[in-house]
Amino acid sequence: MEIIAKVQGLKKYYGQGAGQVKALNGVDLEIEKGKFTMIIGTSGSGKTTLLNLLGGQDRPTQGEVFVEGTRIDALKEAQLAVYRRNKVGFIYQNFNLIPMLTVRENILFPLDMGGQKPDMKFFKELTETLGLKDRLDAYPGELSGGQKQQAAIARALLPKPALVLADEPTGNLDTRSGQNVLGLLRMMNIQYHQTLVMITHNLDIAQTADRIIRIEDGKIVDRGM
Repeated sequence: MEIIAKVQGLKKYYGQGAGQVKALNGVDLEIEKGKFTMIIGTSGSGKTTLLNLLGGQDRPTQGEVFVEGTRIDALKEAQLAVYRRNKVGFIYQNFNLIPMLTVRENILFPLDMGGQKPDMKFFKELTETLGLKDRLDAYPGELSGGQKQQAAIARALLPKPALVLADEPTGNLDTRSGQNVLGLLRMMNIQYHQTLVMITHNLDIAQTADRIIRIEDGKIVDRGM
């Protein structure tokens, strides 16, 4: 078993005094490379905070976050920006596509920002697999919810990141579109051996993963080993 990411003694507090919120209160966790890991919990349980810390979008109050052997919570802001761009693919509930860019431009945008040359063979394979071949010149406003999420998945996967982090990616979709997106994520995980960490509050959705971790009140209550 190869571990690609781990957190140790992770705490994240917001505010001070009586109103302090302990979003995470002592979390130790290892993420296995190439696996689909699902983090479940009720609203406010700390799952989104954990995902943000793994993605370098926030820093812990206490504890350590390692990805591919690098302690990312100790990186400077400029280094952290490079980490987010090169090592992490983000998939959000609200898609986060840029309205004035085409699907093609949205997918290529992170690599363009970093001055990196895309693997166009992989781009072609990815967009065909995700059913976007005929929608590359369309704008986000011309897409269905499912198609927007397909574009977001392609954007996350194209840089071949160490981690893909998905925050309730089916939350804004109807049942059928949500099932299709979930199936595509699972297929991408299997086909490309992509490490995928996804959060949800839906236990039925969680059943598709290799491992289910339950978090409540800022602590892991079931590691799903």
